[in-house]
Amino acid sequence: MTQSLPPTDDTDPTADVPPADDSPPTADTSPMSALTPSFALDQYAATSCPVKTQNTFNPRLPHPQVVDSHLVERFREMSQHRATVVRYLLHHHRDSIADLSGIENSRERMKASIAAMSEGVPIILAAELPTDWVHHRRGSVDVLFKSNQDAVPLYHPAVIKDRCVLSSAPPGERKQLTATLAHPFLHQARMSTNRYRVESQSDSLLHLAHLWHLLGFAGFATEEPWGAVIGADHEDKALGCDIAWMDLNDKLMRAFSYTSSRQWRKYSPLSRFQHEHRFRVRVAAHALLNDRDDAPELVASPVHVSECDMCEWWPQCQAVLTDDISVKIERSPLDAREIMTLRSLGISTITDLTGTDIETLLPDYLPRVAHRFGAETRLRLAARRGRLLSSGDKYERLTAGPIRLPSAPVEIDMDIETSAGNHVYLWGFLVHDRRLGDQEPVYHAIHRFSSLSANKELEVAEEAATWLMDVVSSHDDTPVLVWHYSNYELSALRRFARAKPNSTALAWLNAFACEHFIDMFPTVRDNFFGIDGLGLKAIASAGAGFSWRDPDPSGLNSQYWFSDAVHAPTLDLRAAARTRILEYNEDDVRATWALRQWIRSLT
Repeated sequence: MTQSLPPTDDTDPTADVPPADDSPPTADTSPMSALTPSFALDQYAATSCPVKTQNTFNPRLPHPQVVDSHLVERFREMSQHRATVVRYLLHHHRDSIADLSGIENSRERMKASIAAMSEGVPIILAAELPTDWVHHRRGSVDVLFKSNQDAVPLYHPAVIKDRCVLSSAPPGERKQLTATLAHPFLHQARMSTNRYRVESQSDSLLHLAHLWHLLGFAGFATEEPWGAVIGADHEDKALGCDIAWMDLNDKLMRAFSYTSSRQWRKYSPLSRFQHEHRFRVRVAAHALLNDRDDAPELVASPVHVSECDMCEWWPQCQAVLTDDISVKIERSPLDAREIMTLRSLGISTITDLTGTDIETLLPDYLPRVAHRFGAETRLRLAARRGRLLSSGDKYERLTAGPIRLPSAPVEIDMDIETSAGNHVYLWGFLVHDRRLGDQEPVYHAIHRFSSLSANKELEVAEEAATWLMDVVSSHDDTPVLVWHYSNYELSALRRFARAKPNSTALAWLNAFACEHFIDMFPTVRDNFFGIDGLGLKAIASAGAGFSWRDPDPSGLNSQYWFSDAVHAPTLDLRAAARTRILEYNEDDVRATWALRQWIRSLT
């Protein structure tokens, strides 16, 4: 998903200043409003990319074939958890609930929703709320819970999220008001020992704020803006998952402000929503006029982030970001605020960045990105990668002269593979007897291609330790060194030795590793800087010229291959996956061998 800088009070020159209080936003009475066609944004717009909103309403852009964003979000979150919540509510509140999800026509569902609210139905599922064209809001709500404090029927909105939204509250921190599906209403909520995960689950609060405003437009909102988030938190399975009840006037959310002496300010979900929604309304209003001769300048500008590759609008954004820093620097990328800050200082492309004196830039740059720890280091790394990109190099040497590596007559490269459940199922070794001259190193693998458990991975580890102990002893007193890349193998070995302290082989290997295992990564880190980082695949490819046989080699992919190796429907598919894993692991250990030979050749 392409992103523009999130509008805070002072970091985006196009953004409005958040209101000092939580009063409802006024209607758009600017001269432009008379020229702009009517439009409405759903609750997800305030938490999604502003450029997506801009592209959606831009009449000059060809629109990709997409479903309404509201429906996309609803279907994306469809899960067993959501189905369980709905089924539980329908079963336990069968006499006081209206399920409108079966009404496909949105207009008919809106009529049914208004009728159900007017009748005072205690719980309403999948209500479609009337569109507020004046304030550009529309949306439907997962659940409506009736308030018991009002003479007329008024409702609180609730959203269902397929993720945990609560965590244990540290001592001294304010606790969270929660209810259960069996007793879900606000007046039934009780103080718990948990807290709401505001930092990671703030989107849900903005969605609730949007829906509360829509309920107010329809005449069914409570005076006190409370809403509920039904997450996947299960404390008492007999009563169902917890419901977090949130006061949308509570100042829970932080926003960075480089002009504030405290740098961070707190806002309520209502004020934060108003700010985000107002910004996107202006984005959409400008975009809708883009086919006019006197069209105003578009408001949002794209910044490439990790979600972009999943966004249907990425091709349009990519076309205008050909040499942009956010696109070119993929390793340790600068975030949206850092990119937008650079742009405000006249630096947008790799050429701009490499031609800038960083020392001169820092006094203006750093105060605006104080939200990011290590901002200066991040900028310097980006500039260094920019210089490598400009020169066409993949890495640069940080030191001069030969790089001294230990050596032994017999050297063994080692690499392990793990399943998605973090069980080690394969130990791969490449044995190189340097006394034999140019003889090719020999690969050996010990593995289990079956469903794994802690005991089974211990069996594999013990077999690998026994094999290596036999290899070392077979060379009499010849020195042997075992090479690996990063500390993962050594950590796994120590874990296995602790898990089975009575294993002779594991105890031997744990002791042997203290003096005879060597991690190559610290040497690489101390001597090289890589444009794509210093992972084995990056540096072995760029430096040693090594290439993997697999077209898409990665540890993550190997976990999918392992699943196929064990569970694929046919013997041929399982055999193919096993061969792919073994070849990948063999290439990993041959890569560390090739990297070592290359480092030793440098002068």
